[in-house]
Amino acid sequence: MKKELKDIELLKGGNSFKVPEGYFESFTSRMMEQLPEKTYSAPKKVTMLDRVRPWLYMAAVFAGLGLFFKAIVGIDSSTQLAHTDTLAIQSTVTTPVLATLQGDEEEEYLEYLENQYTSYILAEELSNYE
Repeated sequence: MKKELKDIELLKGGNSFKVPEGYFESFTSRMMEQLPEKTYSAPKKVTMLDRVRPWLYMAAVFAGLGLFFKAIVGIDSSTQLAHTDTLAIQSTVTTPVLATLQGDEEEEYLEYLENQYTSYILAEELSNYE
């Protein structure tokens, strides 16, 4: 332990890192010798295909999306099932009966709205008198 403290005391005042003599005098010349030579390359010519390639990629993407959505949605013009409503085909209610049912429903709905509106107005008037 005492020996370690003694060694630390000796190193405290000086520089503990040493390099060989004359190392930095020829350092730049040695470094430049180790670097590879720069090579000159001619600029690449831009061909017509290089200019058109992004547009071709974009067209391919849109074509792929169109086919994808066509496959998902399933639009098929050769069959009539895609153009007809299946609920309309399965319905057996005649037009006059359907008109009567719709008229009854509309009348019932209007009565419901009238009752709601009347009760709202009455409640509002009662709250004004209090």
